[in-house]
Order: sequence, then structure tokens, then C-alpha cells
Amino acid sequence: MSRTIKGLITAIMATASLLTNTAAAAQNDNHVYAGLGWTVKHGWIPSAIVGVRSVDVDGIKDVTGVDLSLSYHFTDGFDTFLLKGFRGEIDWQAELGAGYDFQGQSLLVIGGVQGRLVNYSMDVSLNGDIDAGLTINSIDKYDWEP
Repeated sequence: MSRTIKGLITAIMATASLLTNTAAAAQNDNHVYAGLGWTVKHGWIPSAIVGVRSVDVDGIKDVTGVDLSLSYHFTDGFDTFLLKGFRGEIDWQAELGAGYDFQGQSLLVIGGVQGRLVNYSMDVSLNGDIDAGLTINSIDKYDWEP
């Protein structure tokens, strides 16, 4: 076998071993959460938000996962359905995702930051509408035990 092929096989095996060890060290910390959110579009009247987060916390306390949420505006009805990926530390995570705006009947691209009990976000619809918001929710830091 040539040196190049042996090196390639060794690199593949080392990468697979690293991924397996990292996955084994990660702990799952899933959460169902609720919150109240205010956006520029809706002003002072909030939306109720319910969601679930599937979270992996690794050995150095980095956090990755996905978030699925649904919001209901108190005067206008169903507001948004969002699917976001996130990555960060135990106390805060950057988020990026997509969703659907029921009131504007448009797809959304959303980005934000989730901190302890608070979320800041901005979304852009395919219609060109931009909205920003603040949510107070029940998402706190994630636990990791060695």
C-alpha cells in the first residue's frame, strides 16, 4: 500500500475516534420552555412562546443543539413557527434558523442570542420585512457533570 493511502486511512481512523470520544463525553440536557416575547412589529403586546431544545453539552462545557418553537400573539393569533440551530457556552448561545410567519404568510430567516432567561433575535422574511425582538423565557444555563 502506498504511503498516501496509509496516511489517509490513519487520518480517517483518527478523526472517527475523535468524533466518537467527543460524542461519548457529551451529555444531553433537553428542555421544554415557555416565555413571553415582544417584537418591534407588535409593540407592547407580547406573544406567548412554547418550545423545546435538544442540547448536547460537551466536556469543556460547549453547547450545541436545535430549538423548535411556536409563538402565539395575544391579539393577532399564531405568530411564528421556528427551527433554529445553536452553538455556544453553557450561559449563552448564538442561534441561526428558519421558520414561518403565519401573519405575514412568509418564510423567515432568523438569528439571535440566547442568554440566561433572555433571548434577543432578528428575523427577515422573504417579503423583505425585518423584525427584532426580546423574549423572557425559562431557559437557564445547562448542566454538565463530569
